[in-house]
Amino acid sequence: MSDRSESSVASAEDGKGRIEQIAEAALRLFARYGYKRTSMDDIAREAGVARATLYLHFKGKDDVFRAMLAGLGGRVETRCREALAMPGPFPERLAALMEAHHGTAFAAFSAGEHLGELKAVMVAIAGAELAAFEATFVSFARQLFEDAQTRGEIAIARSGLPLEILIATLVRAAAGAKYGEQPSCEHYLVRLREVAAVFAAAVAPDAAARS
Repeated sequence: MSDRSESSVASAEDGKGRIEQIAEAALRLFARYGYKRTSMDDIAREAGVARATLYLHFKGKDDVFRAMLAGLGGRVETRCREALAMPGPFPERLAALMEAHHGTAFAAFSAGEHLGELKAVMVAIAGAELAAFEATFVSFARQLFEDAQTRGEIAIARSGLPLEILIATLVRAAAGAKYGEQPSCEHYLVRLREVAAVFAAAVAPDAAARS
């Protein structure tokens, strides 16, 4: 590799690392103060970069927000893969997957007062990133259910719902678990495990099929 090529690779890696650094700083600020109250100057200070450096990588706060959501999505996808690969019975793997996706996202935004605002911002300016984030869970959940059925651990038909509807209902249940008395991250994980237990029971094969 030529010196110029090596320099280009290093520069690209530095740029990627800087973008991740800024996105992580933005996530902390958005969780703490919300979207409207967080300025580009705030993000630059939190990330430890000059304002000019921030604008070198992003046109404005909307771009930073999209990068923040995409970065979070990447971390969540990694955790979902790890959950899917773990040993154990189906109910435990389903709970682990829900914690990896929904629990990680909930914890990232600190379960604070700005969740409503941030979700509205996601819909308004980061539709593609939000759709990709939500599709990650659907994809991994489908794989988990189908693999478990192939191994005879579950019987999807016992739920009375097609798999796609079953997973969509599971997603709505995970979202609903955030409401009511505002839970802490720990309490939300408990609720997710309870949701997983209910859905696992709904697809459990009957005793005759297991014998």
